[in-house]
Amino acid sequence: MKGKKLSSEDLKLWDKVTGSTKPLDKKKPVVHDTPPKKNNLRSVIKPQRVSPKIKTLSQSANEPFQKKVILEHSQKVKMDMKAFTKLKKGKLEPEDTLDLHGMTLETAFPALSSFISRAHSTQKRLVLVITGKGKNTDPGYAVPQRNGVLRSQVPIWLKEPRLSSLVLQIERAHHRHGGLGAFYIYLRRNRAN
Repeated sequence: MKGKKLSSEDLKLWDKVTGSTKPLDKKKPVVHDTPPKKNNLRSVIKPQRVSPKIKTLSQSANEPFQKKVILEHSQKVKMDMKAFTKLKKGKLEPEDTLDLHGMTLETAFPALSSFISRAHSTQKRLVLVITGKGKNTDPGYAVPQRNGVLRSQVPIWLKEPRLSSLVLQIERAHHRHGGLGAFYIYLRRNRAN
C-alpha cells in the first residue's frame, strides 16, 4: 500500500475520524472490566459432596488388576505372524460365526463346544464368536465398568482340554467384527482329513 494515494473522499473521511478521537492519557492506565471477586464465585458455585460409593478414576487406577484381564492381553502369538497382523487389523474374514447373545451359560457352552468341533472338522481356520459386551455394572465407578459373563467365560472354556486341542489362538475381534463383544478363534489345522 506504500505507493497508493488516497482519493479526496478517503482523505475527508480520515480527517473526520482523526478529528473526533482523543489521544490516550499516558499517565492514566487503561482499565478493562474487572474480574469478579472470589467471594462472588463462592456464592455462584456451591460445593457438592461426592458420594463415598463413587470411585474416581485415580482410585480405580490404583486398584490391583484382575488376573483374568492380564491373561487375555498377554497371550503369546502361536499363529503365523503375517496372518496374526492381518487378523488384528480386521483384514481376515471369519469363515463362520456363532452369536451367543441372549444365551445363558448353560446353553452357551454346548453351543460353543459343538460350533468349534464342527468348524474344525470342516477344515475352517478362522471363526468369530460374538458374546456381546455385557451390561454396565456398579454405577458407582466414574468410568462405567462392563461385566459380560459370556465375554469373560468364553476364553476360559476354550482353554479347557477338550477345546484347547482344537484352538490355536484366541483374540479380541477388530471393531469391524464386533470389537470388545466378540472373539476371533483361530483353529488348528485338521490333519485327520
